[in-house]
Amino acid sequence: GRAFPELQMCTPTLFGVTATPMAIADEKGNSAVITTISNRWTETLARSLTVDMGCAAMIAIYPMTGKQVKETCVLYTITKLERIGRTIREARVQHADPVAAVRAATDGYLIWRGKVGDVERRTVTGFARGEATITGIDAYAGRELRIAFQNEFLIARAGDDVLATTPDLITILDNETGEPITTEGLRYGFRVSVLSMPCDPRWRTPAGLAVVGPGYFGYDTPYVPIEERMR
Repeated sequence: GRAFPELQMCTPTLFGVTATPMAIADEKGNSAVITTISNRWTETLARSLTVDMGCAAMIAIYPMTGKQVKETCVLYTITKLERIGRTIREARVQHADPVAAVRAATDGYLIWRGKVGDVERRTVTGFARGEATITGIDAYAGRELRIAFQNEFLIARAGDDVLATTPDLITILDNETGEPITTEGLRYGFRVSVLSMPCDPRWRTPAGLAVVGPGYFGYDTPYVPIEERMR
């Protein structure tokens, strides 16, 4: 499993599961229940309401039966998260490299190491959009990596070379602790490693790429699985 910035971007959508009825509420006591004609419309209306609520809201969404959950969702993600967290903790105790431990635990690939040189960030229609520039160190010295994001990291490029794209995961880790750094938490001067991890196979289908592929976010580059990019 992985995070995406829009509500329709989850595997139940690929199986025709509707996101509504959806309940939304804020801390002030405002609430609404909406029904929409598509999951894309759910995102549009929920985003508008959230902005009006002060850019913070709670939702209950995608009502499903247990059978639907088993058939359409990415299962055991919480278990995997616990395993990754335990891996980081054990690496620290053993004075091992936590980044290498995370890479091994996730079947991920190290695509960059460097120092954050700049973060350009802006809020547009309820999204945190922008780009981070990471100046290479060690084997990556003398080059810069640019990672564009919309709440989540979407595409990583070094010059004209595309190193990774959505829907594969792009994750930034602190070099010393192995802790993940979100788009909101990224700051100038951080020394980081960038990993890319394979996404769930369902996102690599034509239906999946239509919802979360590079083209959906406006990037004119074909999706290539990270395993193939790293050969």
